[in-house]
Amino acid sequence: MSGNSDFTSRFEIDQDTRTCVVILTGSFHPVAVEALQPRVQEMVDAGYRRYVFDLSQLNHIGSLGLRLLVGLHNRVKGDGAVALCAVSSNVQAILDLTKVRNVLPQYISMADAIDAVRTR
Repeated sequence: MSGNSDFTSRFEIDQDTRTCVVILTGSFHPVAVEALQPRVQEMVDAGYRRYVFDLSQLNHIGSLGLRLLVGLHNRVKGDGAVALCAVSSNVQAILDLTKVRNVLPQYISMADAIDAVRTR
């Protein structure tokens, strides 16, 4: 899926555990958020409640991207979870500044993040 030439997303679905890994690359700007939102909504509507966002290749996240992630967290909490993994240094600075790191748990590896959301 591509919202702009400098943004891509890839969904990896585990049907057995109902876990969705989303790998984001590039700049998560408003056009990219607009492109990704319907796909995330489709996954929620299909019953997926466990999400891991791999941010290792993401070089920027704006306020609308943060809103999408926190909004998803709020929608699934109680019966699911959202976690971030391998956060790039540029994105980490934004998460620290906005204090989103206090809302969304972060893990160094994808395996750790997947294990964490599966146990919730």
